[in-house]
Amino acid sequence: MKKWMWKLATILVIGVLALNPEAAALVMFVDAVGLDLFLLLIEVQLVAVSGYYFHTWFKPVLRPFYQYLLKVDPYFFIPTKDSVAKFPMILCHAVPFLMLLTIGFTVAKPVIDMT
Repeated sequence: MKKWMWKLATILVIGVLALNPEAAALVMFVDAVGLDLFLLLIEVQLVAVSGYYFHTWFKPVLRPFYQYLLKVDPYFFIPTKDSVAKFPMILCHAVPFLMLLTIGFTVAKPVIDMT
């Protein structure tokens, strides 16, 4: 954002927090480090916590579905970050059954009865 927008946002946040006496320490901290660094600190914590919950709760639940899709769809796989950076179209393989449908529609010609 532009500098004047950050200044205005900082003044508004500090003003709202200053109205609450319990938030005096937070107001001084945000004023000292700046609003952009304060928001960056919050974002880093959110990313760390969401990564932890993804690896401990969601990944074990989704693993059997992933293994089943690997058995059923021969073109399904989740590409690595490096391969997506080199070849962005490889993300089509990460959508289940998309490549099967694409190949099926491309190869199979509909029979048109002209009689």
